[in-house]
Amino acid sequence: MFILLIISLFISSCSTAKEDLSTILFPVKKEKIVSVADYTEKKSILDEKLTAYQVKDMNTFSLYGQTFANEIGSSSEAYAGKNYLEFLGDSKEINGYKIHLYTQKESEKLEKLLLDKLGKPAFDKGNETERNIIWETSGKLYILNSGNAEIQGEKTKESDLLCLNTNFTTLIINATQATKYSEYLKFRIKNNKKVENYPYSVYSKEQN
Repeated sequence: MFILLIISLFISSCSTAKEDLSTILFPVKKEKIVSVADYTEKKSILDEKLTAYQVKDMNTFSLYGQTFANEIGSSSEAYAGKNYLEFLGDSKEINGYKIHLYTQKESEKLEKLLLDKLGKPAFDKGNETERNIIWETSGKLYILNSGNAEIQGEKTKESDLLCLNTNFTTLIINATQATKYSEYLKFRIKNNKKVENYPYSVYSKEQN
């Protein structure tokens, strides 16, 4: 009886286990990621050459053990207000993901989580109205844009996180156009430098 109980608990824990985004190494085979969840497929608004695989149930995945599914309620069936996760890539490989949050609680939780797990950002500009934070890690680049917003008449904090393969240079440049980080990326590519050996902090010192 005891053994059956242990097996039952083990099966239950496996069935509810979530895929953790922090453990994904890019590039990764598309089937390995999207096979664990239902999704809708469309062209990415970030780059028309990319496909966005938007996960129907955001709770299928976690980030450092945390989940971010929530929404700003509305009586309308079609509205912008439901947090979502989408993977970015092509028909064969995934090279990044995007987490978009409309809710203040989850936006604040995400920012705190990334600061705790990734440490001091390579780039951090702005304020509560609009803030751009970028972290450089081996093989990955995290771009967090956040700011005050009003959705469905409710004041909130909206956030957009992009986690991309560091070799995904064209998309990264497009995603950082509003910051000085894009100029650094162009310089790095032109001079054939790698993010691991030539981070933004070095470039910034050289320019000042």
